[in-house]
Amino acid sequence: MPLFSRLFEIPFFENLLPDRLKPVKDEYISDQYSQSLFLETEKLIEDIIQLSEMERINRIFKRKTPQVKILLKIKKKRMRLDFSDQKGAEAPIKKRIIIDIYRKIYKSNNGVGKLVEATIYYTYQGQSFVRSVKRSPYLQSIFYKLDMLDDALTGRLVKHNEHEIRPQVTNHPLSEKQEEIRNLVVEMKRISKHNHSLAVDPIIENRLGRIIQHIEKITPDFHLLDIEDRHMLKRVLREDLPNLLHSFVSLTPQQQLEQKENVFVAISRIELKILAIIDQMEKMKLDRMEHLLRLNKVRYDD
Repeated sequence: MPLFSRLFEIPFFENLLPDRLKPVKDEYISDQYSQSLFLETEKLIEDIIQLSEMERINRIFKRKTPQVKILLKIKKKRMRLDFSDQKGAEAPIKKRIIIDIYRKIYKSNNGVGKLVEATIYYTYQGQSFVRSVKRSPYLQSIFYKLDMLDDALTGRLVKHNEHEIRPQVTNHPLSEKQEEIRNLVVEMKRISKHNHSLAVDPIIENRLGRIIQHIEKITPDFHLLDIEDRHMLKRVLREDLPNLLHSFVSLTPQQQLEQKENVFVAISRIELKILAIIDQMEKMKLDRMEHLLRLNKVRYDD
């Protein structure tokens, strides 16, 4: 994070900011009702991502429950997410959050769509407030899902990744397995950038970086894996690691200190599983080489 931005995290400088740029305090969005709103919003975004064959330019998606109301507008250049508690909801602090973000192919910042607005409006003790949720740990998972949706809208491929995974230019469409590799590269880039931007504990960040390096090693031979292992690796990158990371950064500093070892162990289990897959893959390649040598001897040995 630039030094200039860090200055405004100091209470004295924070007070100089206009209301809409002051960060919201965790206590107003950490209750169970807020978490339910955030989870329902994530679920809507995930459901839209699954509609990968649909044309979604200039579309509006809505979801309502007795407790929450969610509206996502997708246009050619921007996405606008508007989610709030219903008037009759049980939430003691009624809130409305607006996230307006550019599609990354039009305007980007550090590899993700440039943020236009990330604002929360809420009423507390009869007073109305407006604050920023840009850096709130409780909203990072939603920002992450929006970035995934942005990639899904462009065929699940970030353009600057094309040269890394596409062979020689060809008119033939990508095979299903090539498409899987393409998607895997996108997810690796996303979680790597997101991990760095959240500035988590260095020990955890280092272990996450190692996992990404291991998966990069697997990528060239991804097609050799069975369907269960391919699914597991994609789940690790799309769900398990992001969810673990977002949950950890949403804790208080004291809670993070208490849970750091547990999170480290959980990530280590994932790493051990991936290392086992690498060992299995290397053995498979060696077995194939030995088989070809035996076959060669049978065919050509005088």
